[in-house]
Amino acid sequence: MQRRCNTVKPSNPNLRQWRGHLAAAGLYILKLTWRIRFVDRRFYDDPYNSHKPTFLYFWHGKYVPILPLLQGYQGCVISSESDRGDAIATISRRFGFSSLLIPNRATRQSMRSLLARVRQEHNSVGTAADGPLGPKHQVKSGIVWIASKMNATIIPISVASKHKFVLSKRWDGLEIPLPFSQVTLMFGAPVTVPDTLNSDQLEQWRQQLERNILAVDQRVERFVNFNGRRP
Repeated sequence: MQRRCNTVKPSNPNLRQWRGHLAAAGLYILKLTWRIRFVDRRFYDDPYNSHKPTFLYFWHGKYVPILPLLQGYQGCVISSESDRGDAIATISRRFGFSSLLIPNRATRQSMRSLLARVRQEHNSVGTAADGPLGPKHQVKSGIVWIASKMNATIIPISVASKHKFVLSKRWDGLEIPLPFSQVTLMFGAPVTVPDTLNSDQLEQWRQQLERNILAVDQRVERFVNFNGRRP
């Protein structure tokens, strides 16, 4: 039985949780209609099957299809302690993942303690690189620090579909593939962040990880637009 790594356990169900459950149910039904394709999946499967620590990162606006597409893997999804973070945590649990909610004012010492728990319980974690409030498509330095402290292989992923509904008024432009769409999940080449970084190196790695995920995002969009043929 998979262990949970939740930091917050509400004593009573609330509206946000029920919305998360309803969203997960809708996503499960949608997934049954999608024509799913994985590209470069070996970048994740090789370290995952070898039980090496892995860290997946993706854009906040693409988390909706990514969680059901990765169903079957075991891991922990990291999100913020917020309304949207609660929703992501609920959806994550419905698709078989554990969740870790990071307090808004977490200190580095408390973060080290939380990450130590995650390392003990999970070889694989994932998070939105530009969450929870953006700016859109700007990698936060926090994920570099987390990947460094976890000594994990960090892998960018992105998803694309030709037919989708986009919530353009949200800061992240949340994307939801429509029924019967071809949905493609692409994995980028893994890198390992050094376990000790100064402030300059932290920013250099942040920029590198941002370039990596932007490249994967552009490639998967081109892949879908070229009907599965690499442009």
